[in-house]
Amino acid sequence: MSPSAMSKTSRVSPEIPEHDPDAAYRSIRQSLRPLPQPPADSPPRAEKPNYQHSRGKSLETSQPTLRDAFSRTSMPRPSSMRPNSMLLTRADSVNRGSSDSVRGHSSAHSIAHTPITAPDLQSLEKSSTSHLRNLSKFAQNGSSDEFAITTPVQEVVGLHGRRKLQRLDKPGGIRNNGILTDSSYSWGGRNWMDKQRQFLQAYEYLCHIGEAKEWIEDIIHKPIPPIVQLEEALRDGVTLAEIVEALSPERRIRIFRSPKLQYRHSDNINVFFRFLEEVELPDLFRFEFIDLYDKKNIPKVIYCIHALSWLLFRQGVVAFRIGNLVGQLQFEDHELEAMQKGLDRNGVSMPSFGNMGADFGVEPEPEPEPVESEEDRIARELHENETTMMDLQAQIRGAAVRMNLGLTMQDLWDSEGVLVELQSRIRGDQARQVAGYHLAMRKFAMEIQSAARGFLFRRRQQSTEVFWKRREGDVLKLQNLIRANRARNDVRMKKAQLSREEAVIREVQATIRGFLGRKEKNALWKQTKSMAGPVQNLQASIRGMQLRKWASGISKDLSRESNSVISMQTICRARLSRLRVSHQKESLQASNGIWSALQALSRGNLARKALASSFQELKTQRLSISRLQSLVRAAAVRKEVAVTLSLLEIEVPSITRLQSMARGILLRQKLAEDYEVLEAQSIRIISLQSLSRGLLFRKSNNALIQSLRATTADLVELQGLARAMLLRDDVGNILAELEAEENAVVELQAVARACLVRANFAEKKRFFKANMEKVIKIQSFVRGRLQGEAYKSLTTGKDPPVNAVKNFVHLLNDSDFDFNEEIEFERMRKSVVQQIRQNEMAEEYIGQLDIKIALLVKNKITLDDVMQHQKNFGGHGGSMFSSTSLSASNPFDLKGLNRNSRKKLELYQQLFFTLQTQPQYLARLFKKVREQGTAEQECKRVETLMMGLFGYAQKRREEYYLLKLIARSVKEEVDGCTSIQDYLRKNFFWSKLMSNYTRSPRDRKFLREVLGPLIRDNIIEDPALDLESDPMQIYRSAISNEELRTGQPSRRPLDVPREIAIKDKETRDMFIDHLRDLREIADQFILALEDLLHKMPYGIRFVAQEIFRSLCERFPREKQELILQTVGYWVWRFYLQPALTGPEQVGVIEKQLTPLQKRNLGQVGKVLSQVAMGKLFGGENIYLQPLNAYVGEATERMGLIFSNLISVPDAEDTFDIDEFNDLYAKTKPTLYIKMADIFAIHNLVATDLPLICPNRDDMLREIVLELGSAKTNQTEMHGVSSAEIQMTLNPKLHDVEDPEADVKALFMETKRCVLYIIRVQSGPNLMDILVRPITREDDQKWQALLNEEFAAGSKSRGAYSDANSQVDITALSYADLKRTALENIMRLEQFGRISRQNYYQDLLNAIALDIRTKSRRRIQRQRELEGVRLTLGNLHEKAQWLEQQRKSYDNYIEQAMLTLQNKKGKKRFLLPFTKQYNHERELERSGRRPKFGSYKYSARTLGDKGVLVSWQGYSDRQWDKINITLSCDEVGVFSVEGSMGSIQIPGASAQIPLEAILEAQFAASTYMNVFEGQLRLNVNLFLHLIYKKFYRTD
Repeated sequence: MSPSAMSKTSRVSPEIPEHDPDAAYRSIRQSLRPLPQPPADSPPRAEKPNYQHSRGKSLETSQPTLRDAFSRTSMPRPSSMRPNSMLLTRADSVNRGSSDSVRGHSSAHSIAHTPITAPDLQSLEKSSTSHLRNLSKFAQNGSSDEFAITTPVQEVVGLHGRRKLQRLDKPGGIRNNGILTDSSYSWGGRNWMDKQRQFLQAYEYLCHIGEAKEWIEDIIHKPIPPIVQLEEALRDGVTLAEIVEALSPERRIRIFRSPKLQYRHSDNINVFFRFLEEVELPDLFRFEFIDLYDKKNIPKVIYCIHALSWLLFRQGVVAFRIGNLVGQLQFEDHELEAMQKGLDRNGVSMPSFGNMGADFGVEPEPEPEPVESEEDRIARELHENETTMMDLQAQIRGAAVRMNLGLTMQDLWDSEGVLVELQSRIRGDQARQVAGYHLAMRKFAMEIQSAARGFLFRRRQQSTEVFWKRREGDVLKLQNLIRANRARNDVRMKKAQLSREEAVIREVQATIRGFLGRKEKNALWKQTKSMAGPVQNLQASIRGMQLRKWASGISKDLSRESNSVISMQTICRARLSRLRVSHQKESLQASNGIWSALQALSRGNLARKALASSFQELKTQRLSISRLQSLVRAAAVRKEVAVTLSLLEIEVPSITRLQSMARGILLRQKLAEDYEVLEAQSIRIISLQSLSRGLLFRKSNNALIQSLRATTADLVELQGLARAMLLRDDVGNILAELEAEENAVVELQAVARACLVRANFAEKKRFFKANMEKVIKIQSFVRGRLQGEAYKSLTTGKDPPVNAVKNFVHLLNDSDFDFNEEIEFERMRKSVVQQIRQNEMAEEYIGQLDIKIALLVKNKITLDDVMQHQKNFGGHGGSMFSSTSLSASNPFDLKGLNRNSRKKLELYQQLFFTLQTQPQYLARLFKKVREQGTAEQECKRVETLMMGLFGYAQKRREEYYLLKLIARSVKEEVDGCTSIQDYLRKNFFWSKLMSNYTRSPRDRKFLREVLGPLIRDNIIEDPALDLESDPMQIYRSAISNEELRTGQPSRRPLDVPREIAIKDKETRDMFIDHLRDLREIADQFILALEDLLHKMPYGIRFVAQEIFRSLCERFPREKQELILQTVGYWVWRFYLQPALTGPEQVGVIEKQLTPLQKRNLGQVGKVLSQVAMGKLFGGENIYLQPLNAYVGEATERMGLIFSNLISVPDAEDTFDIDEFNDLYAKTKPTLYIKMADIFAIHNLVATDLPLICPNRDDMLREIVLELGSAKTNQTEMHGVSSAEIQMTLNPKLHDVEDPEADVKALFMETKRCVLYIIRVQSGPNLMDILVRPITREDDQKWQALLNEEFAAGSKSRGAYSDANSQVDITALSYADLKRTALENIMRLEQFGRISRQNYYQDLLNAIALDIRTKSRRRIQRQRELEGVRLTLGNLHEKAQWLEQQRKSYDNYIEQAMLTLQNKKGKKRFLLPFTKQYNHERELERSGRRPKFGSYKYSARTLGDKGVLVSWQGYSDRQWDKINITLSCDEVGVFSVEGSMGSIQIPGASAQIPLEAILEAQFAASTYMNVFEGQLRLNVNLFLHLIYKKFYRTD
């Protein structure tokens, strides 16, 4: 093979690890390649002979060959490639032509070659050629064991024992018949568990992307980006639109293409969505817009493409299926790792791609029956005899190769002289080339370096000058600030000093001022007295000078203010002019009449002339002027009307008030006028009234006479009554006579009544006998009704009476079935707890195994790197291993293995797990946030932290716990409300979380389905729709439309009240149409809500159900219909109304609405709000009152909708999650969170810890206190990256003792005693029963009750029999029972649980509550029993899985350690008569040779290596005489012995397991002590020594 061909092979071959034997061969070959030309021109060279090998080329066949040089003739034969096992020299770079090769025979003799030895290669360490440096490193690290032949495939065919020097297909193994076999055991192979577990999902997903890529390319017939880039390439929707374009060639599609992602790309995605609707792809397989555009759920997009391919194949649109590439593609590790991180970060669930063909009803392709042809038979027989044929071929090839090799060697011997000369010339030429190249490169490099240094220096100097020049202002400002600050400090210090001595200084200053003042005054007086004359002259001069100075200043001021003076003068002149004009006007007004007459005459004359001329012109232009006038009048009228209308609309209230005041004034004026007229005619009116009264009296008198005549019969009747009165008087006399015989009459009446009663009783008895069954039914009905009323008073009454409780005490008794069920439940709960403990122990053990594996891997990597660094750069190894040197930069990385960081990690994981699963803590925090009136920005930050804590409810578990948190927060807030109105008035924090939760795509999809058709069909597609309900606005709109239509002013008045406007026919018809449209649109909304209620997201329905339950529990006296209406109104106001009034903001529609359309939606929302509230339109919406009938009907329908809305299953059933789910789940919940958010949540919880955790033994309080300060943790972890980290949440098991356990037990015991007391005695209240004396009948009742309740064969248990009571009821008398009850009641009263103010009614209320909840507890116990059974089954499954994991890890570690210690290869050669050689010979003679080896060192040697730190009792000078033996006879256990000469030192023997060393390293311990603390070793270096000597480190 030619050198060029071999260099090409080396170029295309992939990189090979340095420990590969073939790497040495290729490194040598590549290092001998000609070097590239230096950048500068090389000096000219002399011409070389034709046969010399020029740089960068191989010898061609046209050049002289060996045959031309020696004039020998030989038959041409094919060239044979020399064996790879032969040592290569620089002579091998000559290429021999295949047609001109020389063959000859001569005597066989050997050629001595000088091989390249390891020292020669190590000397190339400082070579300028990178390949030679790599070869040097290989010589230092490689061993002869790597070239050992372990499989026949590694041998040269036909040459047994000769190893191939070419790279196999796989570094770790070879393929034989399609099976990958591992020929060596490397550290990369040991991590197959982790790689398979981490990247399996990412690999399958990338394969599915590859399937979608191939299908898309087959559709659009053009290549698309690679698999790992396809997700990003699909975001712009161009590829999806091209799919639609390829599948629908007849359709013209506009595809928006831009290299930068823009929102206009959504048009491309919408094209694909419309195509999915056309082909009727089910919604299950579709994705949302944000899934692709915002990369929220890219796997759903790939899933949709797969589904589309199967659907199109089933419909026959495409004739090929999508492929299956799982297991057929290969990806790089970093690609798999990046994809897996992306999937974990998004937290999306991976769709199932497996059975998609079956989902679309596509039958799998039938595999054809295998038919063996003649070619197949030949192939099969050849395959069966493949081994024999391969052996035969190998022998033939070996023989042929040996024959060709013999001929070639003979030819080479014949041409030895020429070859030696040629090689020498080639070496000389290449040496000269290399030397020239190095000199040229050195010169060029020096020039480049000097130029670069100069340029960098000038650039740095220039940038410095530019920087300070730009910052000159800032520097000056800073200097000024510093000077000002320094000056202020000086002044402040002086002021402070002065303030301290203020009193003294003031006194001194006053004294000095007084003295100076007196002295100056005396001197001045004396001087003035002596200079009286000159002073006067001086004063005059000074006054003159000051006057001149003042005059000049005034002139300057006047010149400077000349404009102002001019303007002032102008104002003054104007004032004077106006005064003059006003005087002239006054004089003119005096002669106003004359001038007016004169002007009138003049104007009249001029006007008559102008009018005459205009009249003549107008006659000629009459028609045009008429038209023009009409147009002008119309325009003016319209403009005036429009202005008037706009002004009137603004002043409608004022005009209305003015009109009412005007009407009042007119009415009062009219009444005053009428009153004055009547006052003037009062005399006449009085006479008229008197005449009228006389006439009326006469008429009434005549009428009375006529009536008397007409009532003659009535008078006769009156007379009859008088006669009757007289008759009654006679009857009274007769009764008086009867009273004298009263006894006889009474006896007679009694006999008669008795006879009648007996007859009636006999009749009733006969009737009852005839209807006995009906009577019994009535009696049972009445008893049942009375019993029901009594039970209703017990369940719904606030304070049930004693008798009501007594009548239903038997409901508290437990049957034998209840007893057995309770025992079964407790047994299974105990089993669950035990299984949980066992699983936790197994998980802890597996976690320790993970740490152990990580420690093994870590030590394999880090220790080797450190020691290699020590070898390369020198230095002592002990200084390189401090307590923190091996700590990873990220304390949350398992490979960091820092105990403190792992402890913090576990505490934070427990904190977040507790906050997620225990909603009472955050619910209390939310309540405090609302009560404190926290700022909106701070509330937004808390909201963001909470949504991040729950992963934005992207997963099923997080969504479940978020809804549980909102439900608990609702209950906390409702319990603090005093009324339903109070609840409606408050703004709760949980509603913000709910608003964030309802922004999900499923909510948008539901709102789009409910409101989309309604808004699109009725509002958007009908631009002329107007739902105005104000008659005044409709009336004015009608007038405006009429004027626009006709071009003439309307005859209808514009300013009319609404009462008149509604009477207008057109207005009334439009008003009715608007109301009808309004009702129809509202009805369509209700119909859509009824039809699509089942599609409403579960979260909003669950929260509504929890609000309803909480309100019912808090306000039991309120009607449930009112509470349901309240909950429904909340759903409308919070969820539906914002989407209706602002549909473009929630994705219901995509286009913006006009103001008219928004107003129409507002009118629809107003009607639906009344329906949701259940109230009719009142006075504020008087013109919407015609819709009240519809509102009442719609309210009933909405009530049914609200009732169905809150009828949803429990969250546990919906999400399939219970309290034990995280305990038996095989994968722990994960949380992606930023470090800043971790500390923010920690600080938020720690700030309000007393409110969140009122109990001091609370589990959350312990976690927070153990974590310490958030600021301290943040300071300690300042090196952690600010990016998101993944946390695995773990529960914290905590046994908390209830501080009120004793009080609760006492209360339970008291209830049991009271229950028996009220069954024996009765009374109006419990206190009266307790203080009532005991009678003999009471004792008898008590004994009978005991015999009945505690009979030997009784299958039922009494009430509260399962309570942990210290009192034996059966051994007490009734008096003792009452005494015990009274003592307990007194103690409970001291504890504040009950009060005598209500006669201990709290006990009866607690018993009544137990009676009400007994049935509910039975149902709950059955549910809990089923849940515990399911949990126990899941825990057993997890236990089995953990057991498999444990066995797998144990086998893995055991096999790894065993394989590591079983070093393969030849035995290491020991120099004779060395310490190690003698030590091994001694062990062999004594038969004590350890299984895995033994090594003997002097203490000095180990001290120089840094392994030995100190040895108590022995100084450094004695270390040369002390030997330390390190041996291993058991896997993972190492024996360390100390001896001095051949005598073992007493106590210097220890067995050290590998786990102890790893544990010490994990605990960040730098040193460890052995030999009972006498010997101190460096942990890391000791571990490295063990790895190096007892484990395979290649």
